[in-house]
Amino acid sequence: MADRPPSRPAPLLLAATLLGLEALAALVFGGIALSQIRISRAEVGAGVAIWMLGYGLLLLAIARGVFLGRRWSRAPAVATQLILLPIAFSFRAAPTTWVAGAIAVVAGGTLIGVLHPRSTEVFVGPAPAPPPDPTR
Repeated sequence: MADRPPSRPAPLLLAATLLGLEALAALVFGGIALSQIRISRAEVGAGVAIWMLGYGLLLLAIARGVFLGRRWSRAPAVATQLILLPIAFSFRAAPTTWVAGAIAVVAGGTLIGVLHPRSTEVFVGPAPAPPPDPTR
């Protein structure tokens, strides 16, 4: 009988999915920025496009790492979400309040998913058994 791979806990799947959505959003934004480059501001347009496309690819790699339970992916996943929270705060005024809410909810959900105890167990392994009680 073949060993089945361990199932992934729901919080880990949530975090990987949300990271994937962030990656998709960054790649779409980078593609739009790439298509909107103007000669008068080519450096800025190309810089934004390259930055967002690179960020999207990085988030995609992190999402894959989180999905597979790779230990290296946890820290960049947390770091990117901690960076997104102040960005969300900067969008809090009208008419971009909904953007702030969306970014904050996705970042918060990803942080909860990555830092959840069941996800932590996937990243670092099960907690060691307590030592036997010498008084027994």
